[in-house]
Amino acid sequence: MRVLLIEDNREISKNIKRYLELDAWKVDIAYDGKTGLEKALQEEYNIILLDGMLPVMDGLEVCKKVQAQKNTPIIMITARDELSDTIHGLESGADDYLVKPFDLKELEMRMFAVLRRAQKQIFKEIIYKDIVINLQKREVEKGGEIIHIPLKEFQILEYLITHEGVAVSRTDIIDHIWWGESLFESDKLDVYISNIRKKLSPDIIQTIKGYGYVFTLQKS
Repeated sequence: MRVLLIEDNREISKNIKRYLELDAWKVDIAYDGKTGLEKALQEEYNIILLDGMLPVMDGLEVCKKVQAQKNTPIIMITARDELSDTIHGLESGADDYLVKPFDLKELEMRMFAVLRRAQKQIFKEIIYKDIVINLQKREVEKGGEIIHIPLKEFQILEYLITHEGVAVSRTDIIDHIWWGESLFESDKLDVYISNIRKKLSPDIIQTIKGYGYVFTLQKS
């Protein structure tokens, strides 16, 4: 997925870019607000990381102008003494914010959370064969009947759906669903996936041998 990082601190930018690209994000950088705005409007990005204080054009102005023309999710990055400005940023259309200094793992988790919320608006209700999955209501129907899906199973299904068509690693699923539970046994994931297939359809989730799983959306 493509990320636009608008941050004038080159050391911070370099560290964020290096970390995210290790996880296969494609990161473009702009070092001032005007250049960042031009990139945001001319290119297609999945998410924007936007510093609150920027040269040439400040982050709040960039946020307002982007949101006026696009629906790209935005996470604002701010110093602690700029927190009140960040609140205004949320009012201007930003989806989340992080206060410096922050852990890069937390940044990535916030990015996934923001993208998941945005993607839910796209995948409000999906249809796969005779299965109807409503992500907002967290309801699943098969053949017109409600199917009970326990929370963890639904979270796995939701995560795969919102990454539709993309092979998701076992590690990514475990980190996302059981974040912080370092003792989670990875073999349990196979059990959850098996339960979902039994309840819905054997081919609803495909296994990528030695890597993870993929859900390919087939709308009727």
